[in-house]
Amino acid sequence: MMSKVILTSFLSFFLFQISAQDLYEDALTAASYAYAHSKKAHGANNVFHTQEYADKAIESFSKVESLAEECNCKEANETAYQAKVDMESSLQQDTYERSRFFAKRAKELGAKILEQLTYCQANEGSSDIAMVEEDNESAELAEAAQEVAQKKAELERKRLQLEEEQKRLELQIAEQNKMKADLNAKRAAELKKQSLIKSKAEQALQKLENALQELSVVLNEESKFESSSDYVRSENDLKNESLDETKSFYVDRAKQLTKTAMQQFATYSAEN
Repeated sequence: MMSKVILTSFLSFFLFQISAQDLYEDALTAASYAYAHSKKAHGANNVFHTQEYADKAIESFSKVESLAEECNCKEANETAYQAKVDMESSLQQDTYERSRFFAKRAKELGAKILEQLTYCQANEGSSDIAMVEEDNESAELAEAAQEVAQKKAELERKRLQLEEEQKRLELQIAEQNKMKADLNAKRAAELKKQSLIKSKAEQALQKLENALQELSVVLNEESKFESSSDYVRSENDLKNESLDETKSFYVDRAKQLTKTAMQQFATYSAEN
């Protein structure tokens, strides 16, 4: 993209240079004729010859004036105009001396025009090169600005994408926290039920054990009902099991207690 812009700029520059140089060549040619006619008008030995060449010089100075304007050589344009005016004044004089006076002034201006056109021509190239360089720099700046805009747009897109990702993560975290809170609440409710079952089951088992001990004494005064009494637990024991596991534990202890009683009562029957 950048190389195409530079190539186009240089092609335009060279085409413009060719056109500008042609104008300068035409202007310098016309200025040379104007100077030559002015010199002859000044060097003529009578008023008629002076005015004859003055008329030709006026035509050439007019041409120089127009071409200098096209070349944007302001100094040469203004000088050509003044030289033309002087030559026109030379035509209007009725004496040889006065006619030569204005012809001399025009001749001197003619030499000055040649210098001015040469100077403008020499500086035209550097000025155009500076313009091309400025155009190239502008193109580079425009391309750089476009790249910055693209990067800015890309960063904005990534920023929006990150915001969306962050929102999704926040929603996931919020959902996970809610699920965790629900699980904690559910577990707390379950522990509460487990604690209640523990309390009532242990009380019931204690009563059952006491009743079996009392029954054992009734059946055999010398015997003593023995049980492990391992159904009493702490609240911490409940944290490592579910509600169903808590129920199963106390059911098993009730079965074990009953089984122990039946085994001991069986010995009483055998003894009797």
